[in-house]
Amino acid sequence: IRKITPQGSVSTLAGTGEMGYRDGEGSVVAQFRNPCGVAVDGEGNVFVADAGDHRIRKITPQGSVSTLAGTGEMGYRDGEGSVVAQFRNPCGVAVDGEGNVFVADAGDHRIRKITPQ
Repeated sequence: IRKITPQGSVSTLAGTGEMGYRDGEGSVVAQFRNPCGVAVDGEGNVFVADAGDHRIRKITPQGSVSTLAGTGEMGYRDGEGSVVAQFRNPCGVAVDGEGNVFVADAGDHRIRKITPQ
């Protein structure tokens, strides 16, 4: 996941550059598989639609990457975060003022909502 400042400076926010799935510290440990959508909330958290891993990932302002939702198993299931919920190639995310995360779940032809806890 790359960050570009208004002045055009490019840096790596998260991801080692190797394809895979791993939560952890930013560009040192974390891995993604085809990230294709990002959104930022009012607190500076970055949400990533990790299409190839069928998960929604969260990057804190400190650079820590965690899985917000999705078991990693391709499918459709509503439920608790990374324990139950399933996605099929999520490709877009948006965040509203209340912290709800909306996901374009492309493979399941649905718009999904993740509520903050």
